[in-house]
Amino acid sequence: MKVRQNEGSLSVLLICLMILRILLPSSESEELVHYCEEENLYLVIRCDSNSHNMVWGSTNCKDRWIALLEFLNSSNLEILNQGNDPTYCSVGMLEVTNITLGSFGFLESFKSWEVSSEPSVSDHRHIPFTLEGYVPVCLIRNPRGTNWDSF
Repeated sequence: MKVRQNEGSLSVLLICLMILRILLPSSESEELVHYCEEENLYLVIRCDSNSHNMVWGSTNCKDRWIALLEFLNSSNLEILNQGNDPTYCSVGMLEVTNITLGSFGFLESFKSWEVSSEPSVSDHRHIPFTLEGYVPVCLIRNPRGTNWDSF
């Protein structure tokens, strides 16, 4: 998505939702981050990290958190989570495993990140956020470029 700041300068923002079996870090995510850094694109990644760490609000540290923190330290991405409301709610487990990451230069534009109390059709809760000071210029979606075999 191309966005225009209030001052008029144009920036490109790439928003990525990591779902299914794409975990952080992975070769795909590392290539995406590298591409955005090379092309000077801002990146937002929202994903189920399948990892626990108090850095992003989990109640404990276990699983894959070391690899994820090393990935973050080697990139220009920052954790955008605010607070420690559970993002994953299942029988007997309330935990923060969903994280939102954003390019460092774009951090001041993120506002009102929150875990929604609205019901979802999943054991993961909705996480809305807003971008302040930016308005969408255009959204490009080309269905002909879709890899339909991956569905």
